[in-house]
Amino acid sequence: MRNNLKTLAAAAGGLALALGGSTVAVAAPQGDVSALVSCYDGASSFSKASGRSTTSVFRTSARCNDINLKMGSSGRYVKVCFKLSSGSFDCQSDYKWAAAGSWKVIATNVRDSQEFVFFFQTTGSASGTYAA
Repeated sequence: MRNNLKTLAAAAGGLALALGGSTVAVAAPQGDVSALVSCYDGASSFSKASGRSTTSVFRTSARCNDINLKMGSSGRYVKVCFKLSSGSFDCQSDYKWAAAGSWKVIATNVRDSQEFVFFFQTTGSASGTYAA
């Protein structure tokens, strides 16, 4: 029975522990941890020149469900503008604070192959990494 629980727990992504002759199944971590790792593994760098509010156009991938941003040396207020089939852009209504050095989800539940730009509240130069 102990081996069956270990096999079952391993198949489910969990862990089985033997305690005093009894085996206890421990649940796997909540959420899709592997999806986060593969999303960030596909991260790319970006830079925005001084005097501009937007980056160049990027495209979402199948690796991520969200658009994630990690600012370089300084944090910024930013939102995402999605490119429409007409060629114009539809922007989020609110800016989100993206701190330097840590990942921030800027947009959630985005379609694969969706074109977008980051729109910054200020026009100073900016750089960092995004995963989408």
